[in-house]
Amino acid sequence: MLAELFNLEGKTVIVTGGSRGIGVTMAKAFANEGANVVVASRNLDKCKEVVEQVEEQGGKALPIELDIRSEESARSMANKTLEHFGSIDVLVNNAGISPFMAPMETTKPSGFEKIIDVNLTGAFLCSQAVSEHMISKGNGKIINISSSSAAVPVKGIGAYAVSKTALIQLTKTLAYEWGKHNITVNAIAPGFMDAGVAENVQDQDQFFEEILYRTPLGRTGKATELVGALLLLASDASSYITGQTIFIDGGAANC
Repeated sequence: MLAELFNLEGKTVIVTGGSRGIGVTMAKAFANEGANVVVASRNLDKCKEVVEQVEEQGGKALPIELDIRSEESARSMANKTLEHFGSIDVLVNNAGISPFMAPMETTKPSGFEKIIDVNLTGAFLCSQAVSEHMISKGNGKIINISSSSAAVPVKGIGAYAVSKTALIQLTKTLAYEWGKHNITVNAIAPGFMDAGVAENVQDQDQFFEEILYRTPLGRTGKATELVGALLLLASDASSYITGQTIFIDGGAANC
């Protein structure tokens, strides 16, 4: 019974931002469970590299170039996925950026807008792009990748934290509106993970000293530690879970 609940064999999963960081781990995890995986990001060559790795392990995957800020590009991604695999069962809105560190008083409006466009509007556009198909077939799973910074402020990444906080509200709103179509929408909020961690931090030692001080488990997370919750929310095991955010952050946001 347990294997049946978590079975993703033959399901089609789109992972945005799947060419780097935790997105690679997610794409490979789904492929290992027998899912067809779409690896989507702005860097098509990197997507192809991940697809090659998946196929070498016996999985099925498709690389798609995606401009997360473009409605046309998001719809093209959905259409190409349907043409190749015939269905879209799960969308993981993982693509996100945190291109700079700055206190809010010196954050440039253009930088703030860019982060919102990618981290929030991009997730909305991709969700909307797959919604017609999911609504028509009467089921679907959307998983938004937020951040523990949505609950606990971290110096220098205020714009990023705001975008990830809004993403949690988007999760609740879509869950409320699309529940009648048997579409579940949930979020995962990672803490600082070992994949692509704080690339723009200048004083790494001081930054992580503060993070680890606030983390009960006393360490950063491993990207693989996201997989359990990811597979739960993507499978029938979570058929009555929607509008929720699971914090995977060593307890930093809630202790």
